[in-house]
Amino acid sequence: MSKRLHPALAALPALALLGTAIPASADEVSDFYSGKTVTVMVPSGLGATLGLYGRLVTEHLGNHIPGKPTVIIQSRPGGGGTKGAAFAYNAAPKDGTYIAEVLAPSVFAPLLRSVKFDASKFQWLGSLTPRPAVVSVWHTAAAKTVDEAKKTEIVMGSTGLGSETYIVPTIMNKLLGTKFKIVKGYKGGGAVNKAMEAGEVHGRMQYWSGWTAGKPNWLRDKKILHMVQYGGVIPELSGVPQLASLVSDKEAKDMVAFVETAPKIGMGFWVHPEVPKARVAALRKAFMAMMADPKFVANAAKRNAPIQPVAGEVLDKLVGQAYATPKETIAKLKEVLGFK
Repeated sequence: MSKRLHPALAALPALALLGTAIPASADEVSDFYSGKTVTVMVPSGLGATLGLYGRLVTEHLGNHIPGKPTVIIQSRPGGGGTKGAAFAYNAAPKDGTYIAEVLAPSVFAPLLRSVKFDASKFQWLGSLTPRPAVVSVWHTAAAKTVDEAKKTEIVMGSTGLGSETYIVPTIMNKLLGTKFKIVKGYKGGGAVNKAMEAGEVHGRMQYWSGWTAGKPNWLRDKKILHMVQYGGVIPELSGVPQLASLVSDKEAKDMVAFVETAPKIGMGFWVHPEVPKARVAALRKAFMAMMADPKFVANAAKRNAPIQPVAGEVLDKLVGQAYATPKETIAKLKEVLGFK
């Protein structure tokens, strides 16, 4: 007569195997990254604000990834962030050794024009900070408020069609009746800033962190004034109206909400959709641990780079909401922006 084990005892070998499976998964991630080189791609020049944040990640993230890989930085500017995104999506390694920083407006580029990536499939690691934004003008500009800009033409500098430096003033012209003349083609935000200082243009759209990190002296000396803010509340600008508060009908509000996705994503970082889930989870955990690291926080503060951590799961929801925007609203927005 054979003896039958009590069910609880019979389950012990399986439980023992299950107990070793979880650490093994962690070990596999560590083993994978050990001795590897991880690349952080910045979709702009390294001298720009994105480059500043990209360098911070490059300097600190490796200390928190299992296996402690070497982390290097790479610059792939152009196309309002779409060139770098297309490379990361199509040509870069898809194993978790290539991390892409996002120039946030490129996230909704696939909905507006033809690009070679699908941002709805990005696996987000997190964001270093949202980037509430402003439309700012030089202190000598003939129009310094929205109401004044409805009566007087001033020139706004832009880096190109795909950038918020074009999208936001164009939407303001359509929805609010401002008379911005938009001059495109500047090679980066730094060139637009020089044009403002030289009097070639009168203003631009800019992320608030771009001003605080890149031109704190302009803020201190009141060289620039701010017409509107959007994509979040900037405590220092309590008297500056929110763009969303200046529009009333639903379609206009939907357009503004769509555009506000970009600053809410801010300094986001993502990996390819094919990166294994265990590595994505490890990278997300490392990203959040990095942002809590006192050495990272001190380094960011030293560089005037605000840090307000946003988890990857939150970015997943933000992007999902943007991609759920009604098709009619997207079609109208494309018409307003002149995208075919």
